[in-house]
Amino acid sequence: MRLAITFALASLCAVSGYCRADALDLQDSSSPQTTPGKGDSLSLGLGVAYVPEYSGSDKTRVVPLPIFERTFDNGAFISSTRGVGFQTTLEGFGLSAALTYGGGRADHKKNAFYGSDALKGMGDIDGAVQAVLGVSYQVGTVGLSLSTKQNLAHREHGATYAIGASVPLYSTASDQVGLGLSSVYGDDKYMQTYHGVTAAQASRTAFKAYTAKAGFENLTAAVSWNHVIDKNWSAHSAVGVTQLSGDAADSPLTKRKTTPMLMTGFSYKF
Repeated sequence: MRLAITFALASLCAVSGYCRADALDLQDSSSPQTTPGKGDSLSLGLGVAYVPEYSGSDKTRVVPLPIFERTFDNGAFISSTRGVGFQTTLEGFGLSAALTYGGGRADHKKNAFYGSDALKGMGDIDGAVQAVLGVSYQVGTVGLSLSTKQNLAHREHGATYAIGASVPLYSTASDQVGLGLSSVYGDDKYMQTYHGVTAAQASRTAFKAYTAKAGFENLTAAVSWNHVIDKNWSAHSAVGVTQLSGDAADSPLTKRKTTPMLMTGFSYKF
């Protein structure tokens, strides 16, 4: 699922992030971490998230959030959220480039965490290796970001472009609370792949044929909370809502346009 609960999860994804395309697809991240960390670090942990079965679904599920984040002083990183890549700063701008995997969707429930029987007859959408490029800039206390995700295979599935903004609401040595807003724009191929219905698909399902054109897919607002328990343990939570827009909202696949989300997890930093 290419649902842009990505921004809310991005706060959690700085140290974690479950990236199954139909559940969180966090590497749609509209708030990519682009600033190198100070020194090498390793974080491991586990969390859970409450999310829809697919973008526009009226059914939800609880999915696991495995946490693995290895960063290096030179800017390289290996992450369960962000993939494998490199981040740096240049004249005040944060820059990042990474390879990750995602973008798939199953038209039947393969297990408790993947697929939806509501899409029977639509056919599966294969996942693919994706290049994620991001840039960020800080204006006072407001963080701005722009990113894109491009498939290196199955390019017929299209590409997305995301914009985001975040601002701290409360900060102490042990607690950081922030507000984030983001929106994802999909090109023609992407919107048709994930929100359109071809004539062949309509003949196999109860959905009417529908052409989804390029446009903004959604708007997400979320509040995140990071709590430092001690020098090693931290808790990470986020709650928010995503509103589908444009042709994504009008798609016959969409059963619910407004989707709440909730996630929480714990990590241990070595």
